[in-house]
Amino acid sequence: MYIISKLFTYLFLPPSIFIWLLLISSFLVKKYRYLFLSGAIIFYLLSIRPISELLLTPLEKINISNKKADLVVVLSGDDERLPYGIIVAKQNNIPLLFTGGGIKKPTEADFAKIILNEYEKTFNFKLKTYFEDKATNTVENGKFTLKLIKKDKLSKNIYLVTSAYHIKRSEMIFKHFGFNVIPKPTGFLIKPTNYTFYDYLPNMGSFSNSYIAIHEYFGILSLLLRGY
Repeated sequence: MYIISKLFTYLFLPPSIFIWLLLISSFLVKKYRYLFLSGAIIFYLLSIRPISELLLTPLEKINISNKKADLVVVLSGDDERLPYGIIVAKQNNIPLLFTGGGIKKPTEADFAKIILNEYEKTFNFKLKTYFEDKATNTVENGKFTLKLIKKDKLSKNIYLVTSAYHIKRSEMIFKHFGFNVIPKPTGFLIKPTNYTFYDYLPNMGSFSNSYIAIHEYFGILSLLLRGY
């Protein structure tokens, strides 16, 4: 019963239901058969773990440096980034700067202050911290972080903490603004496990990871076209 339930989930819930619809359409609508069939194949490939991880591999293959930095810069966006940034700052006994505002109130920086305060109370430590609350994207993260660093006379020699898939694009941007960047990736999406039969069945997790990877590639391309 467990296997039947699991197969039903993989074969008939999104994204599989859309793949089935495209396949059925390829047989019913002769004029656009190859268009629907191509769509089904692409949808299937993007929805399986081997392909999503193939797309993620160049992004998450990062050379970890042993060099020392003077400041930890944490980008907003993922729940794992701030806790990891706190660990890095505490281990190296250096300040932490959180960058990210968003368009809503309270801002992501406001939530970061609350989370950091809870960590300090729970684990009985104190960090020197700075918060940038205007940035709404990674380019603005770099731009507004530079302004804050100039204002408070902080070092440009930084540990950059963000999701592993996002580190290459973030590094390009921060280097463009004159930072010496030592990557500190977290939240790796590639799983350190062997593939099973189920990994070749369509699932939303893999489709989401494929989307994330493709989004990053377009972001990197955009930076290159703009001279970053």
